[in-house]
Amino acid sequence: MKHISFTISHIKQQPLFKKMEQTASHRKLLTLLPPRYQSMVKFMYNKNNTLFFVLKHPAFKTEFNYKTTLIKGLLKKLVKLDESCKCIDAEELKFFVTNKMEQDAAVEIKSEYIYEERSNGDFVNKACNKKLNLLFEEIREIIKKNG
Repeated sequence: MKHISFTISHIKQQPLFKKMEQTASHRKLLTLLPPRYQSMVKFMYNKNNTLFFVLKHPAFKTEFNYKTTLIKGLLKKLVKLDESCKCIDAEELKFFVTNKMEQDAAVEIKSEYIYEERSNGDFVNKACNKKLNLLFEEIREIIKKNG
């Protein structure tokens, strides 16, 4: 009877599961980086012989730009030592920060504090722009409801 690890490795070699093999190789490369740099990476992916690192903060991009040679060296050694990591071999490395917010960060934070409205909504709306005028009127209505 075959061992389960043999079966799983055979399944991973199928073209259908190439992304799964790449993801495992990305994780291996990430574990080779110092812990400080590991925490800076959101995820990685390969495209057109380039390995892209998606970082969590714009300041981390400069850190990674300085360490490009280190990462390239680690990548080359990983590919030499581990046959399964040949799928992530890349000649170029690119680092960037995505402009999409994480779902956890996008959740609206509700305040526990409740403040009394100090205004009574009596103010002159001098906005010439129609959109701004409407916004001020909406604000006036909100103030009158809460006051």
